[in-house]
Formats: sequence, C-alpha cells, structure tokens
Amino acid sequence: MKKQIRYIIIAGIILAVLIGALVFLLTMPNKEDDGTSTSSSTATTLIEQATGNIEKIVVQNSGGTYTLMGYGAQVESTVESSGETSTVTTTEMVFTMQEHSSYLIDKDKSDALAYDCANLVASKVVNANNNPDSDYGLDKPRATVTVSFSDGSEKTIKVGNDVPDGKSAYIRMGDSNKIYVVAIDSVNSMLVEKLQMFDKTILNSLSDDETLSLLSVTGSGRKKALKLEKKAFSNISSYYLSSPNQAACDADKIESLCNSSLFPLVADSVAAIDVKESDLSKYNLDKPYYILDAKTSTRSYKILVSKPDKDENCYIMLNGADIIYKIESSVIDFMGGDGSDIVSKTIFYPNNLKLKSVDVSYGKMKDTYTIENTVTKNEDGVDITTTKVYYNGEETNITLFNKFMRNLSVLERAEKIPAYDEKSNPVLSVSVTYTDDTIDTLEIYKGDKKAIVVLNGKAAGTTELETAEKLNNCAKLLATGTDFDSLVEDENETSDSSQATA
Repeated sequence: MKKQIRYIIIAGIILAVLIGALVFLLTMPNKEDDGTSTSSSTATTLIEQATGNIEKIVVQNSGGTYTLMGYGAQVESTVESSGETSTVTTTEMVFTMQEHSSYLIDKDKSDALAYDCANLVASKVVNANNNPDSDYGLDKPRATVTVSFSDGSEKTIKVGNDVPDGKSAYIRMGDSNKIYVVAIDSVNSMLVEKLQMFDKTILNSLSDDETLSLLSVTGSGRKKALKLEKKAFSNISSYYLSSPNQAACDADKIESLCNSSLFPLVADSVAAIDVKESDLSKYNLDKPYYILDAKTSTRSYKILVSKPDKDENCYIMLNGADIIYKIESSVIDFMGGDGSDIVSKTIFYPNNLKLKSVDVSYGKMKDTYTIENTVTKNEDGVDITTTKVYYNGEETNITLFNKFMRNLSVLERAEKIPAYDEKSNPVLSVSVTYTDDTIDTLEIYKGDKKAIVVLNGKAAGTTELETAEKLNNCAKLLATGTDFDSLVEDENETSDSSQATA
C-alpha cells in the first residue's frame, strides 16, 4: 500500500512539471514568425506619394553610395484612334546620377526604385524593444535609402534581413524603434548596386527606315573574319556572306540576327565606368577576342569583346567609350560562327543586275555569256534597267538565259553530304563574275547515288543524278538557243529584258 502511494506522488510531481513546461512554451514569443515580444499584423502605410513628387533619392548599399536626381521630361508619343493618328505629349519622371551625370540610367530600375520609395506598405508592425537590431539585420542595414519630396518631406528606409518566409523583409523607418515587415518586392530595388543602375544597352534597336549594311567580326578568337555585306548578289536576298565562306544569305535569318542578337544588344551587367585606355588590360580588352564592326544606313559601331571566362561571360564595350559591360557568351555566339546559320537554303541563284559575266562548262565545252545592264529614266522619272546577254559577241535569248539561271535555284543545301571524287571532272560548272569582280563558282559532281553540289570549293548539298543531267542538258540547249523545260514550279521569272528599279 505504501509502495502504491509512493508511485502516485511521483506521478503527480511529473505531471506538475509537464504542466509548468507547457505554460512556459505557450507564453513564449513566436520567434520563428518575427522574433519579437509583441507584434501587430495590421497593414500600415509608411509612404504614400506620387513618384512625380520625388526630387532626390540617396541610396547606400553594398555597391556604395549614389544619388539620383529626378526631373520631369516631356515625351511625345503617337496615338491612333478611329483611324486617325495624333501626337500626345506627356511628362515622364527621368533620373540622372548626380555623381555620373554623363551616363544614362536604366529606366526600368530607376522607375522601380522611385515607385517603391513613394509607395511603401507594411504588412506587420514589430515592437522590438526587447530584441537586438542584429536579430533583424538592422544593426548593419543592407541598404539605407533617403528620399526627398517636393513638399519638403523626407523619408529614410533602412532595409534589414529577409524574414524566414522568404517573401518579406524587415525595415525601419528613420530612427523609429518599430520594425516593419514589408513585401520583399518592395525593397529589392533598393538593393541594386550603383553600377547596375546604369543603362546596359550597347546597340539600340534599328529605326523603321534603317537597315544593316555591313557586319564584320575579326579578332584573336577568329582564324578568318566573318563578313556579311549588303550586296544583293542573289535573288534570294540582298545580303551576301563573303567570309569565311561565300554564299547568299537568307533574308529572314538576317532579320532574325539583327532583331534578336544585334539591335538591340543589351549586356547583363556593368563591370566598370570611367574606364581609361590603361584599364583595358584588366578586362582583356587591350587585345580583343572579337572585334565587331557594324554599319547601318545611318550609323556605324566598333565593339570590343574579351575571351569568355570560366563562367562563360565576356567583357564588352564600345570602342572609345568609358564604360565596360559583362555579357553571357551565348548571347554573342554568332561572333564565333562560320555563318552557316544565316546562309540561304537555296545554294545558287545570282541576280542578273549584279552580273558581269557567266562561264558555263560541261564536258570539254565552255560557254561564256556577257551581261550588259543599262539604266535609263522613263517619263515618270523611274529608273529602268535594261538587261542584255551576249554569247560569242552576239545578243542571245534573255528568256532562255533567265530560265537556265532560275533552274539552278532548285539546288538546295543538305546537312549530310556523301563523299565524292574531288579530282574528277564536274558534270556542270557555272562560274559567275559580279560587277565588283567577286566570283562565285557552282560545280556538280557525280556521286554513287546522288550528285554532289559544291559552292566555291565547299560541298553544300546534294541533288538527284537525274536533276544533274537535266541541268547539264539545259546548258547545252542554252548555247544553241533551243528551248528547254523549267525545273522550278510556279515560275514567276520575268522574260522581259527591262526591269523597273526604285
């Protein structure tokens, strides 16, 4: 009986201890939530102003200290309504960095910062009198932002650590003893470092009436230059790849290259400003890996690019400028390419207006055609180009000549090209000389199952052996002035010797 009483007493003592521990835990502050003794989850508006009222923003963070000065700029835009176009003038807030006013500011980043400085709402108010600032990262704030408004008021925001939920951050307004919890998106703009506030556009977009006229890439990263020119040698497009290989380009691919890789060309980050020539070696730009020369109908640029680092990033700058950017090497992959991604699928289709002569060889025969283009103006002042083709000194049938050149356009590029005997004689060879003395040579060789099409000494595609023989026969009939079949469906080639040109 005494033994049972002893067990009951021990059990009572244990129960009392457990109850005391439970009471202690229930009365503890929720440190995982906000680490405070007291808190209020009532939303509190900390700043409510129009961004147009901002006069100055001073930011101090891990990138140093910088000051943005705001002013209203008049911006004209075109508005279309009910079929009528009108010009509307609006006022936009524009910022410059006081310490570096010659550099453009990244408008997206400055707009985001201005909005957050003018509109700040806390989701929770924390009274942290019993907790050290270090618990919230406010003993050494990640950013201190002071914004001055046109009404004379001033607000200071100190940004501490992120809240454990990953969606919010702790801040303090001025020297208040209260700590607030705000959405993390409301303070990310305040953490942007000084250099990253600058605009990162290296090349702007092309204007509506602007076209690319030259693209050249040289430098230690290339064995042979990449050179693209607007020459209209082909009926396929007005662009011609002259190095490292010679070929007509695809108009759609050139447009894509211009719009997606060149205009605009935007870097990922700013690496340095106020750069001097003596600083270029620090960024491997004293001996550039790539040198890009780009010319349009209205402007020209020279861009220097460093060799990609271990993280596949490059330093890049406009020649003569004093700002250096960093860009992912994948963005500028075209600078190291051979141009095969921009050439046309059609291997060969020369433009008569750019031709001086054409040599056609088959077997032991070689026929030479001379092209003469004469430009005159009609009664409306429009330029009219009259084309004549001569064979053995006599004018020949231009309709047949055009059909023969058109038939050659059936030859298309292929990814896999079988081996062929390069030392054998081609079934057909067509060598054209353009008005600037550039020469393109097309050759067709017999293979085991296919004919191999070679452009300027490089295998480019294949065609059926039957097609190769038909083209060979067309060349023979052309020399005798005898008609032959068109190998191109829906032929739209004009047979007239005169063409209107703009």
